Amino acid sequence: MTKDLVAEPEPHHHGKDYVDPAPAPLIDPGELKLWSFYRAVVAELVATMLFVFVTIATVIGNSATIAAKPCGGVGTLGVAWSFGGMIFVLVYCTAGISGGHINPAVTFGMFLARKVSLVRAVAYMVAQSLGAILGVALVKGLTGPLYKANGGGANIVSTGFSRGTGFAVELLGTFFLVYTVFSAADPKRNAPDSHVPVLAPLPIGFAVFMVHMATIPITGTGINPARSLGAAVIYNSEKIWNEHAMDILGWPIRRSGCSSCIPSIRAESGKPEPHHHGKDYVDPPPAPLIDPGELKLWSFYRAVVAELVATMLFVFVTIATVIGNSATIAAIPCGGVGTLGVAWSFGGMIFVLVYCTAGISGGHINPAVTFGMFLARKVSLVRAVAYMVAQSLGAILGVALVKGLTGPLYKANGGGANIVSTGFSTGTGFAVELLGTFFLVYTVFSAADPKRNAPDSHVPVLAPLPIGFAVFMVHMATIPITGTGINPARSLGAAVIYNSEKIWNEHAMDILGWPIRRSGCSSCIPSIRGESGSGQGLGLLPQRRRQPRLKASLLYSRRASH
Repeated sequence: MTKDLVAEPEPHHHGKDYVDPAPAPLIDPGELKLWSFYRAVVAELVATMLFVFVTIATVIGNSATIAAKPCGGVGTLGVAWSFGGMIFVLVYCTAGISGGHINPAVTFGMFLARKVSLVRAVAYMVAQSLGAILGVALVKGLTGPLYKANGGGANIVSTGFSRGTGFAVELLGTFFLVYTVFSAADPKRNAPDSHVPVLAPLPIGFAVFMVHMATIPITGTGINPARSLGAAVIYNSEKIWNEHAMDILGWPIRRSGCSSCIPSIRAESGKPEPHHHGKDYVDPPPAPLIDPGELKLWSFYRAVVAELVATMLFVFVTIATVIGNSATIAAIPCGGVGTLGVAWSFGGMIFVLVYCTAGISGGHINPAVTFGMFLARKVSLVRAVAYMVAQSLGAILGVALVKGLTGPLYKANGGGANIVSTGFSTGTGFAVELLGTFFLVYTVFSAADPKRNAPDSHVPVLAPLPIGFAVFMVHMATIPITGTGINPARSLGAAVIYNSEKIWNEHAMDILGWPIRRSGCSSCIPSIRGESGSGQGLGLLPQRRRQPRLKASLLYSRRASH
């Protein structure tokens, strides 16, 4: 006998099953007394600086590479990925601190929609503009004559297009971005019957990517006034200023035209968020400095083996990609995966391997990350030393496998070793790696922040994805300068197997940078949910290297099951 199945109607919700935030006051001087206000302003400044530095460095590097090698560089596709990927990562990092605006046009739209007060809006826009100017200034200082020779990353309407066309293209591109932002942040997405879970940074980043692919050939894409202002101030060309003025005049039109045609969004208001009594998340206890008891645990050895195997796989796949790309280009000038493909190799491998090993070892895959975790008291000295030894051995084994399988191609194509490119000084290479590492660490700390488990968290936890994207972005920006070496194990493996005196000199500087980067960064980002000797873990940061070969690796989260 069978039972008839009757479809039950979905439960009826009386009234709204989501909450629209109260409108922010027009002027709220009380914000000036809040620590969270200044933290948010600093977050906007730092995020915009990182955004502009990485993206403009990618633009300059791409132009310079193409000038030397017509089929080199990351191309328009890579530049578009740089802008879109950086927005994804940085919005993910700052959404819970400042709302993740990173764009004066977005802030202005939020003000018109009464989501932020005038005080906060002005502070944000000033911080974003200063951050952008600082970011472009860093690019100019580090790239020298290449900056001026390749347009300074400034926006200008391309030959064959009128200003009217440029304005219309920017208007439509901005409308699409605003439409995506409003839709992604719609409070309806918190309702029980919402069809799409909240992961706002991802579609917003993709929207920026799509707009750049469509409009770079026309205007260079300037849907961020701060980014355009920074380039105009540092590049300082009259024509650029004329073009930038048009972009600024477009703000009110784009914002007022769009902010009322999309449902109200959940965004930070001038009012403080509801107060929770006590922490609504848990920080793990600090790991003991030395914990010999770990040596008796099976999970400890499993974690060490996981780090060795993951680092070996990471280095094998990425260095094989580098060697294969170089060999293919030597035979077929426009063949190979190019710089873009190599960058994807490093970022994609970090995403996959961190995802795979986070629950076993914490997914460090990088001695610099492990060292940072030790300084942050997330792992004991015993575990840190074991991890770093395993990672170094895994990297050496990975490069050895590449050399054994590729034969003479390995030596003929540089062995995947890092070295500062011709035309750049060691100081420039060090600074570029330092900044790239800071961005990676910033992302790791943000992605692993225990606050993301709290009920009012703005962005759910999917740490491996933004961390992988961060590695991808850093590689696109720094491969033309140093080859990208923000992983000492990866650099050590190539140095040991390739065995060149110059490579060893470059690698030594990279190793010396560990303590500086670690101690300088580990205390300037909110406390993170990290691995302790016996509990949950996470990840931390990276370091640097040099040469036209590349690499990056990274780190993060971990749970050790004892």
